[in-house]
Amino acid sequence: MTGSRRASVILALLPLALCLAGAAPEPSPPPPGPVLSAAPTRKVRIGLTTDAVKVRVSAEGGIVVRDPVKKQPIWKAKFEVGIYLVSELSGGAEPGLIYRVQVASFADKDQAEAKKREIEALLPGEKVVLIWHPDRRSWRVRVGEFQAREDAAALVQRLNEEGLTELWIADEGRAVAGRRRIRLVDNRWRNFLTGHDRVLIRPARAGALLRVDEGLYRGGLEARVTRAGNLQVINELDMEEYLRGVVPNEMGPGVYPELQALKAQAIAARTYIIANLGMFGEDGYDVCDSPQCQVYKGAGTEHPLTDQAVQETRGLVLTYGGQPIHALYTSTCGGHTEDGQLIFPEEKGPYLKGVPCYPEVEAESRTIAGRSWVDAVILEDGSPVNEEATLLKTLGIVGPEGLQRSFLMAPAGAGEVERWSAFAFGLLGKTPVQDGLKEGNLQMHDLAGYFVRSLGWDEKIKLSLDERDLPYLLAFKDRDEVPKEAQRPYAVLILEGILQPFRDNTLRPNHHPTRGLVLRLLFRILDYYGALDTNKATYRGHDGDSILLEVKQDVKALPLNSDAALYRSFRDVSYPAPGLPLVLGDRVVYHAARDGGIDYLKVIANQRGVSDDRYSSAFRWEQRYTRTELEALVGKRVNAGRLQDIEPTRRGVSGRVVEMKITGSRGAFYIRGFKIRTALGIRENLFTVDRTRGPDGEVESFIFSGKGWGHGLGLCQVGAYGMALRGKSFEDILHHYYTGVEIAGRPQP
Repeated sequence: MTGSRRASVILALLPLALCLAGAAPEPSPPPPGPVLSAAPTRKVRIGLTTDAVKVRVSAEGGIVVRDPVKKQPIWKAKFEVGIYLVSELSGGAEPGLIYRVQVASFADKDQAEAKKREIEALLPGEKVVLIWHPDRRSWRVRVGEFQAREDAAALVQRLNEEGLTELWIADEGRAVAGRRRIRLVDNRWRNFLTGHDRVLIRPARAGALLRVDEGLYRGGLEARVTRAGNLQVINELDMEEYLRGVVPNEMGPGVYPELQALKAQAIAARTYIIANLGMFGEDGYDVCDSPQCQVYKGAGTEHPLTDQAVQETRGLVLTYGGQPIHALYTSTCGGHTEDGQLIFPEEKGPYLKGVPCYPEVEAESRTIAGRSWVDAVILEDGSPVNEEATLLKTLGIVGPEGLQRSFLMAPAGAGEVERWSAFAFGLLGKTPVQDGLKEGNLQMHDLAGYFVRSLGWDEKIKLSLDERDLPYLLAFKDRDEVPKEAQRPYAVLILEGILQPFRDNTLRPNHHPTRGLVLRLLFRILDYYGALDTNKATYRGHDGDSILLEVKQDVKALPLNSDAALYRSFRDVSYPAPGLPLVLGDRVVYHAARDGGIDYLKVIANQRGVSDDRYSSAFRWEQRYTRTELEALVGKRVNAGRLQDIEPTRRGVSGRVVEMKITGSRGAFYIRGFKIRTALGIRENLFTVDRTRGPDGEVESFIFSGKGWGHGLGLCQVGAYGMALRGKSFEDILHHYYTGVEIAGRPQP
């Protein structure tokens, strides 16, 4: 770096360094996890994402910094607290970007060379280069070398006039002149300029974890100053230990806790690193740590379940024709993956074929018939009450009459409310107040006060509600009708989700509630305390007259009673169902009678259908832009001028847009494959385009409605989770998403 740049970095570090000089030693990092296997494994080198100028490295027990040639300690035998590494450039310019116009991309170098000669003949005098893109394993033909994007945009216009329409403005880091070295800064703010552009770092104590800024890493480090003058930290470690820091970050075990899916992910990740060793060889490492390669965050993110997945698949890789495949994988495929070469032209592997992400519905679903009573009873608040009445009947709070429409819709009497309350509150270890409800015209405000007093919430309403909050919390059309003594009970019951305003924006404090409405309030009180005696489970299939339900990783075969009440919940509203369609992996809630049979079963209907990747929050998405917003975004890559329209012109086997036409005041341009997603700033290529237009007929806004997240190729991670929920093995998952592959090797002990 120049003297001014280095000085600014050192000044920025000074306050922290002075603080460190008098500080106690750092808290100890978490202890290293268990060693997975004593068997030797190959080393891999991972380029870490860090600050481009300075990085702090430390370890419990200290670190040793060595020169890369003689491997001797530099400056000090050991740095107890840690050290800063700072990139140093002398006699050269500041690092920066250059812009080129990309005209084509090829997997074959000969084809790229031929295109280069064609462009050189078309544009004599312009610089034409071939750029090897390691993560995509392709040759890019690019023209020009500009300091400003606007200059590259002018070349785009010229090339478009020559009939070239698939153009892309690419930015690259430029190499800088001058000597590159690393400066060390210790905890007392003393610094030492090494004579090397790279150094080696190891923990002073064998097996200790290295801390790079906030991340923890196994193995050792190499820090080097790149040709562009930036600091690059490289983590070198055993491959299986590397995978322990990949799998939980690519497929979170807390969100997707299915071992078979995590095993599939571990094998895909292992195959990816083996197939891509040396991808960034010119930069000194194999792969990066970002989604551009596969996400790696080191030892601090390891998890027992993903450690198990790595260990139990140790040595297994995916092959095609005896060679490791390029095992691409995507987060959410939106119900179908795509053919590889339609997204990335260089990905012509026959194993990357688009496949559906759906179960074989006929074989893996079942419809359970229910009892004859299926009509929903709609209360005065506009919602059905059948489910609440059913569960209160199973608990013994009401009898069979509680399921009849005429009973539920009749006005409630004070005596029966007190009787039901005594039973319900008894399940909570509470006793209703003795001076409860008066016979006669029972009203809602009476009920609110009775419930709050019986629950023992007198102190709660005083502490949690200030008098000044009440006008705001009770800002409904008829709030002035609520008696003063009932305002706090009303407010706290609303805040806790037990009482809800009516759909006409009223509280109806003088309303005489029906039996159904009272039972609903009791149901919500029991639900608030977790006293409904129901269980959440995952549907795992059926076995004769029994259904298989998984509760906390324990699968039980439970008979379904012939008179079981069936419900289907959609958007948090439950309706009685004449029959329940169940797909393996569905979430259900059930209640078991005293004889062990199921007398109540509710399926939580997934609003995304039955696709295996329906569990992803990105299964469906929408992105909106004004014309000017999208014009600015697209203009960073394609110089179309004033944006007029965007139109998909070709779709792949999955429905993904694989070719798109961008029309602007400067002409029409075509973008293909993955660049579509990048140009539009959207999650996936699987989308439709909607537009709104102004009075003049011009587009005012674009609405992209899509499915999925990622590039849509290979293993669908959330789909793998869905398949695992259906009981599929990691072999089933991998053979489904990678066509014609073999799983080679065998797990090592």
